Amino acid sequence: MMDRACAVLRRAASVLRTKAVRRDDRTSKAPQDCNCLRAAAMIWADELAMRSGMSVRISVPHPRGVQVIHHVFRPDNSPQRLTIGEVLPPGSAPAQALGVPHDGRCVFVPEPDLRSAELATVIACPESPDRAAALSVTGPADLLDLALVASDRYRHLLIDTASSISVSLTTDTPTRT
Repeated sequence: MMDRACAVLRRAASVLRTKAVRRDDRTSKAPQDCNCLRAAAMIWADELAMRSGMSVRISVPHPRGVQVIHHVFRPDNSPQRLTIGEVLPPGSAPAQALGVPHDGRCVFVPEPDLRSAELATVIACPESPDRAAALSVTGPADLLDLALVASDRYRHLLIDTASSISVSLTTDTPTRT
């Protein structure tokens, strides 16, 4: 009887170790240096959400795409889901933005429903160009489509906010000047 109890306990411990190794992406922590980025970006991301009326996310590279480290809800008080910690696939706008040259370009990716879309650009880190992050807004596709004139306002807001965050990172002043 004692041998069977030991075998059951060993099997349970093995299962727990396996689950610990394969932990969920949502519980894995972002790199520690992302705290500086998040602190520098909070005020700017809030302002971008207010000025654009759209949700804002900041993402960093992850082995399976990009991981969301900061999320600001749309200011319309509609039901929304928090995405901090989620890993977005390589086909997402933030992941694609990190794959293009970091020269102020924006990447537009429509959602499968074709009514909403995501527009993303890169937050350049002047001191370490290989450690850039992505800044994105999610909203109506007809307002974010780069082929339409209506997207100019949002594209400029996004690029200006990314450059403001980048300046905040270099000057160590997370607040507006």
